[in-house]
Amino acid sequence: MSCPMCGCEEFEILKSKGKKVKELTLQCDECGHVYRKTQEQAREIEVRVVISEFEHSWKTSIKLFSDEYLECGTLLYIDDKEVEVTSIENSESIRVYECPVIDIQTIWVKSLDTLARIGLSVDNHGNVLSYKLEIEREFIFEVGDVGQVNGVKFKIYGFKTLERSMKKGYAYAKVIKRVYAKLLSPKDKSRVQYDLSEYVIKTTIKEHDY
Repeated sequence: MSCPMCGCEEFEILKSKGKKVKELTLQCDECGHVYRKTQEQAREIEVRVVISEFEHSWKTSIKLFSDEYLECGTLLYIDDKEVEVTSIENSESIRVYECPVIDIQTIWVKSLDTLARIGLSVDNHGNVLSYKLEIEREFIFEVGDVGQVNGVKFKIYGFKTLERSMKKGYAYAKVIKRVYAKLLSPKDKSRVQYDLSEYVIKTTIKEHDY
């Protein structure tokens, strides 16, 4: 509500009338100019939401205030579930990173109330032992970790996350798509830091890999 004379955004409200749409009479603090502005009162609007939970998805809705802004990565609470906004479609059916709530057509979110689903690939001299895991979202994997799964001992050398590939450092399971590791010899004396066997939901192993 900048002053039309000098552009100053500091003002004093002299008069206000109206309910849904307010008509304000303002006086500029800088030059003293008196001018009028209209301001629509924020209201709750219902926005369509698509919730994804692994391969399943369903539609619902959420009430947000019309004067708010929403961006990808925002955490919301819908249908007793904590969710994260992954995509926004505006009123022109265009996918955007952020958008005024008043212009949103659909919000896509993913549930954070589930375990993280990640892949584990263990390199056995060119053959790959592949596992699908469902594990706590805050579980931390670090390059150099020595782990075990179904009796297979391995050492992690990298990750593929939602945003990039990593050859050093650590990452939470909630952002990891796949963990890459090398098979260790049964004679290897490295201490096993964790056993992932209980988290395995699918295994792809060839007999001659052993």
